[in-house]
Amino acid sequence: MKIKKTIEGRESERGMALVTTLLFLSVMALLSTTLVFTVQNEMQSSASYKYSQQAFYVADSGVQKAVHWFRDSYNPLTAATGAGSFDMTECPVEMNNLPVMLAGKTGYSSNFPDANCSTSFAGEFTNKTLSADVKNSGSYAVNATLLKHEAVSFIDPNTFAAYQSAMERWRIDSVGNWGNANKPIGVSRIEAVIENSGNALFDRALWGIEGVDLGGTVLVDSYDPALGHYDPITNAGNDGHVGSNASITATGTVDIMGDLAYGPTGSFSGGPNITVSGTIQQLPQERIFPPIPNFTIPAGSPDISPKSGTITINPGTYGSFDIKSNGVLELNPGVYYVDSIAEAATGSLRITGDTTIYVKSALDLSGQGVINPTGNPTELTIYYDGTSEAKFVGGSEAYMEVYAPEAPITLAGNADFFGSFIGRTLALTGTPEVHFSLGCLDDNLMEQPFRILSWSQKSF
Repeated sequence: MKIKKTIEGRESERGMALVTTLLFLSVMALLSTTLVFTVQNEMQSSASYKYSQQAFYVADSGVQKAVHWFRDSYNPLTAATGAGSFDMTECPVEMNNLPVMLAGKTGYSSNFPDANCSTSFAGEFTNKTLSADVKNSGSYAVNATLLKHEAVSFIDPNTFAAYQSAMERWRIDSVGNWGNANKPIGVSRIEAVIENSGNALFDRALWGIEGVDLGGTVLVDSYDPALGHYDPITNAGNDGHVGSNASITATGTVDIMGDLAYGPTGSFSGGPNITVSGTIQQLPQERIFPPIPNFTIPAGSPDISPKSGTITINPGTYGSFDIKSNGVLELNPGVYYVDSIAEAATGSLRITGDTTIYVKSALDLSGQGVINPTGNPTELTIYYDGTSEAKFVGGSEAYMEVYAPEAPITLAGNADFFGSFIGRTLALTGTPEVHFSLGCLDDNLMEQPFRILSWSQKSF
């Protein structure tokens, strides 16, 4: 009976191996199919990423080329000539109620006051092809939209001559396609913001290229001329910055209402009586100061020497200004070239309007200093090309900008200086106060090329 039951049990299990095998094969088939689909999806995803990255590089090429086009082939003056029709209260800037645009994309039209500029841009940025080989190529198209336009006056760093231009901000919209532009396998869009700018030559109260020595009792601060004249209570600020490519030493009682920056190989040393309201930092690299353009004073150029009264002269070239005691030399507005300036104890130099003075060999304004009744330091700019010490004693209206990259400058006395001073070295003695005018930041600007401020990417 037991044998019979065992045989019957085994007979009931017939076919289980086949069923198990079939189930196993089914599971393996399902896993294999899943693996195949997973691999295919991964390959498609990798290919999609690859194509989108290639499209990104193509779009980025459009952005980079646009930056170079604006640097090399575009003059903001071309926009400035039509700026009278710009509505700059809008962003983007509008002309004829439409955004000011340079178009390279199909379906868009340029809206810009200079047709030649529009044509040049379209020729450079309409469906431009980048090709690695016959099987790998892409194309980009770019639009540029004007976001900001501000007419300004720059100076040429080689000649120091002023010229009119503009500071602008543009949005660059670049689309890159990988493969056939009509049916791309990868698409990327980059939106970048670029602008040119102007760096002020006189951007700090004091710049001693090879060193600054702050002795005596010194105050350095700032004021905003838009708010009126300097006032220690109502119009005094914390932008009285001091800088050097080398070292800064403070040996007196010094209050710097601003930042202090010393050179990459220099140092800062100050006693217990120095206060810096801003940051004290070491510059990562030296600032470059352009040389004063070469000029000559022809032999026989007239000398001017007021003694006990006032002599008024017009712009031109002179030998020397030798201002005697009680003498006043009054300069009409314009540009002057002079070999030397000397001032006796009670003499003074006076301007009546926008005046620039180029001094060749000697500069000593240690009498009654400079009288600038305009109250605007940017109305008097002195470029000193000599190497001997330049001396200044502040007067009640000593408003000026002084640039002497090859000479030591000394500011002395117990009066105030308004403006900005740049010298090979700077030394302050006595009890002078230096008040940097924020108006200097808008004067003597040196144009900087277009650069990228920000960008964002979107790939498809």
